[in-house]
Amino acid sequence: MIEELVRIENGSFKNDGSFYLFDMSVSRGECVGVYTNDHRTSGTAYMGIFGGQTDLVGGKAFCCGVRSGYPETRRWIRANTMIIDRRRFASRELTATDYLLAIGAGRGALDKKDDVLLSREALDMKEKMGITFPWSAHLTALSMLDYYRLAAYKAWLLQCRIIVLDRITEILRRQDLHAFMDCVLVLQGQGAGVFLLDMDENFIFRYANRIDVLKNRRTCYHLYPEEYGERLYDILGWEKKDSSWGSAADSGGQREAGAPNAVLVLEKLRFDGLSPMTFSIGSGEIGFLQDENYRTASCIRSCVLGDLDWTEGSLQLDQKTLTPRELRAEVGHGVAVQIEMPDRSGGVLFDNLTALENLSIVLIPKAGKHFVHKNLTESILDRAAEWFDRDRLLSPIRKWSLPERLQLSYLKWYLLNPKLLICLFPFSGQESIHHEMIINMLVRCARRGMAVWIISSGIDEICEKTANEEFLKRLRYLA
Repeated sequence: MIEELVRIENGSFKNDGSFYLFDMSVSRGECVGVYTNDHRTSGTAYMGIFGGQTDLVGGKAFCCGVRSGYPETRRWIRANTMIIDRRRFASRELTATDYLLAIGAGRGALDKKDDVLLSREALDMKEKMGITFPWSAHLTALSMLDYYRLAAYKAWLLQCRIIVLDRITEILRRQDLHAFMDCVLVLQGQGAGVFLLDMDENFIFRYANRIDVLKNRRTCYHLYPEEYGERLYDILGWEKKDSSWGSAADSGGQREAGAPNAVLVLEKLRFDGLSPMTFSIGSGEIGFLQDENYRTASCIRSCVLGDLDWTEGSLQLDQKTLTPRELRAEVGHGVAVQIEMPDRSGGVLFDNLTALENLSIVLIPKAGKHFVHKNLTESILDRAAEWFDRDRLLSPIRKWSLPERLQLSYLKWYLLNPKLLICLFPFSGQESIHHEMIINMLVRCARRGMAVWIISSGIDEICEKTANEEFLKRLRYLA
């Protein structure tokens, strides 16, 4: 009989003032995929169960097959769980030994001596997980793969019974992802239970023994391998991705990308802690820059939307060399910035305004003083009505679904038509069923002549799955 680690039946949970109904269970050596149609609500609350931010207030709870009270269940989960997610220790002083023995000490009977890492058992596990760097290596010197291998090793060292991976596919490159999962499978083979909270269904299909589907803040389905695939789309009410969304009929303002003129040119541009960047992106091109840990995206975002300056090198926009201050002055006119979630803090949409108001904010100033405001607003409404229902455009976007808000945010840039569109992790946190919509929007913007700069982690799998050949033709990997 398989030993059960934790089981919660008809669980009622409270997180940030909202209630959730989750059934959850995992046994020794089992891998459970958790797939949600809204990671910001259900996914965040589910993660809060393991981190202690979500409280169990109803239902039956069992730990290792024994009925347990709510406070005891919470303590057991926290004491026996390790969460591996986007957060990474960035201190320049910490070594791998510090991370393994000092950080998180006190969870379990771990002897905090260096020689615990030199035992035969520890060295054997180090080899199994493919860890070749010395324990004296500094954390900042580790590659993304090595860092997450180290996290898996720490889970073994702390004898964690449950491993939680939160959207790990958005952090690691595809080839690194499988190498990391080999470490997780070692832990699973030794009896650890694994939860995969992820929006990449193919990743979950590959590794999960069961998929729990969260919808509308509750666990709706438990799917088993024979039900994977089309069944997942059916129960979430999604349609299969259709590359016909966003037809090739756009021609207004179009500048084709056959022999692109350089719009953005970076020459040895450097920020503190980053390698110099030298590349160019032409009119109608989609340039992709690999960023495994969000450091580059963070610097670019702070530079364009904040007050961070580069330390060396030069930047040209449309053949004009700009200072950091001059670049920031171009935002909203010659430069647009698209972030992961368009209507959160620092995003590009105001959720209390209507869609028409959001579009008018950037388009009316561009028109100048010689247009009648009412007529211009009506013109914007007519143009946007080619994409959305007119009544929908007059409603606050807080009532819109995430895919609709994403589409509107790109429509905003499409109509503004800046010289440069910077997209920071555009696929991060989005269900893969929406990737094709984002790709089509990027192509539409490129057709208008924009230089599109994508800064993100791995994009290979997205390229393999897309049916949009024009995206692949316009896409160029930046050195």
